[in-house]
Amino acid sequence: MNWFAGIIDGDGNFDIRYNYVVNEKILKQIRIKLHNRDIRILTRIQDFLHVGRIRADKNKPYSIYVVYTKEGMMHIIKNINGLIRLKVPGFKEACKLYNIDYIEANYNIELYDPYFAGIVDSDGSIVFNYAGNRIECNLEFQYNEYTCKLNFSNTILNCKPTILKRKKSSGLGGSKDFTSIAFKFQNVNNMLFIYDYFMHNRLYCDIKFYRVTKIKPFIEIRKYKTSPRYSVEHKIYSNFVIDWIKYDNPLWYKVPFVSKYLL
Repeated sequence: MNWFAGIIDGDGNFDIRYNYVVNEKILKQIRIKLHNRDIRILTRIQDFLHVGRIRADKNKPYSIYVVYTKEGMMHIIKNINGLIRLKVPGFKEACKLYNIDYIEANYNIELYDPYFAGIVDSDGSIVFNYAGNRIECNLEFQYNEYTCKLNFSNTILNCKPTILKRKKSSGLGGSKDFTSIAFKFQNVNNMLFIYDYFMHNRLYCDIKFYRVTKIKPFIEIRKYKTSPRYSVEHKIYSNFVIDWIKYDNPLWYKVPFVSKYLL
């Protein structure tokens, strides 16, 4: 359930509405919305819980996992109680509607806790830092009273993330300013331990899992980055990085360093 709680905290929603027929709030449904390329995550959840339906968005490349029966929603709430760290307001209200005592989660994410894999699956990124010649695992959220309590310092063996707070803007014309908080496992020495964590807790987002599985072979050839441009060694390096970027990524050719240094 820890992995599932991470998915909920990333892209889940507790749809609470006012029912004018009975004059009270109700939990209409629990939803998880993901891009179609990640539908495998939704089917895994459905197969694991044996409740809910998956429906495609007619106008956008997204699919939505929906649970709307009282029995199904109560089963989910009871099983993730004590694991929800970010979608707390909606979850607390859902608990109240079902007369379930809310249990606060521990914000110190323990070693090898699958919660981290869930939140990376839904809201994280596995990126290639060309300048640093490394593969990174990053998370970024809007800074608030819940995200600021997250502690991933003991989650991956021998790794502590760099934590960054920065001002951002959203909306048309950048009209809405907000602060984000980022957790970045971006040290070269982190790479093998990132690989080790996700071999214990695999990702179900195909592109992210593929990228993680390439960490070990990348460590073997990363030294070839500084080889002469048309040498065999640099060709090996270029082919590896292009393959890494191309996988399940139709816009791979727009990555700036690809055309500048590798093609």
